Amino acid sequence: MDLAAEGAERRASFILDAIFSLLVIAVAGISFSVAVSSIALGTAIVLWAYHLAASRGAAFSKTSLELFFLSYVIAEIAATVFSVEPAASFINMKRLFLIAIVYLVSLSIDTELKLKGALSLLIGVAALLSLLEVFSLTSIGGHFSRVSLFQYFLTEGGIKMILLLLACSFIAHPSTPKSWRMLASAAAIPLFIGLVLTQTRSSWLGFVAGVVSIGIIRNKRIILVVLAFILLFVMFAPIDFRERAASMFDPTKQSNVSRIHMITTGWQMFLDYPIVGTGDIDLRKLYVTYVTPLEDAEGGHLHNNFMMLLVTLGIVGFSAVVALFIKIFQVELAAVRATHAHWLSGSTALGCFAAYVGFHVNGLFEWNFGDHEIAVLLWFTVGSALVSQRLLRQSQKEKA
Repeated sequence: MDLAAEGAERRASFILDAIFSLLVIAVAGISFSVAVSSIALGTAIVLWAYHLAASRGAAFSKTSLELFFLSYVIAEIAATVFSVEPAASFINMKRLFLIAIVYLVSLSIDTELKLKGALSLLIGVAALLSLLEVFSLTSIGGHFSRVSLFQYFLTEGGIKMILLLLACSFIAHPSTPKSWRMLASAAAIPLFIGLVLTQTRSSWLGFVAGVVSIGIIRNKRIILVVLAFILLFVMFAPIDFRERAASMFDPTKQSNVSRIHMITTGWQMFLDYPIVGTGDIDLRKLYVTYVTPLEDAEGGHLHNNFMMLLVTLGIVGFSAVVALFIKIFQVELAAVRATHAHWLSGSTALGCFAAYVGFHVNGLFEWNFGDHEIAVLLWFTVGSALVSQRLLRQSQKEKA
């Protein structure tokens, strides 16, 4: 190898290590600081762009999702061109840059050691922060405050739900080494307590759905454990949390009435902007022209992923994103099946799949696809599911 080639290889290796480090900071940092996460992610994307140019495209790791991503991008552009607020919609298109996380993961996590390190740091940081939040718990007028020490409590709930499901997948795999199972269990405890303390009902439901999916795929006895936990919660949880859980089924609860109000109003808005939608905007100004809000914060978004996509991107964008969601489901399920027996790849793939299920259940009641912090974790888990399958395939080839 000549000196020029050797220098280029060292430079490429340095860039990949830098991208990996920045990616880990970006994803782990989302639990406590959007600024830290965004700076790290932006720098990683710039390095990736440079590496793509230097390698003449060789640094682009193809997946089976490109056509679906492209359809989503085109739908966002169309919605922005015809938006009721083009400038605002154009600014909000920045969410498309988060898709790059899938490719940053695929490019930079090229060994099992890196995958272990990324997952350990991500779950470990969130568990430590949850532990701090447990000790920050306060009460007002005899009622527990919702935990939101580092992020807004709805976002906190979604973050903890996703990372707790990742930890649970390692606990559930029969071949997980004892040391990893102990660490995953130790992390799961504060994450679970923290999730409960956020009092975010949609994240509670998402967590239950994710664990049930782990049980269906890995061991159906896990479902019995979930039912036992729910029973114990109903019997022994503090009254605040039991009332919060029971309020899910109360049609007269103000927050429930408000959510239904937003869905019905959103449908009216969609009928007026059916093709490419209103654009990717805050809907509050438009919303109040249709109906008087029942709550002060009502109408900025519609607390439901599918209704928000229908209103902001119209039937064109809605169809593109739903097609993308279905394809991701298929890809992640294929990764779960392909890696089932391997503790690291299998646990990673199943944890990502469970988090994806939880994300969508959560998204029936929240606009979590539009929540920057949750979207960062969503795209990270999509990339990690793909990487888990690829790493196992590489390992099997090396052993053959």
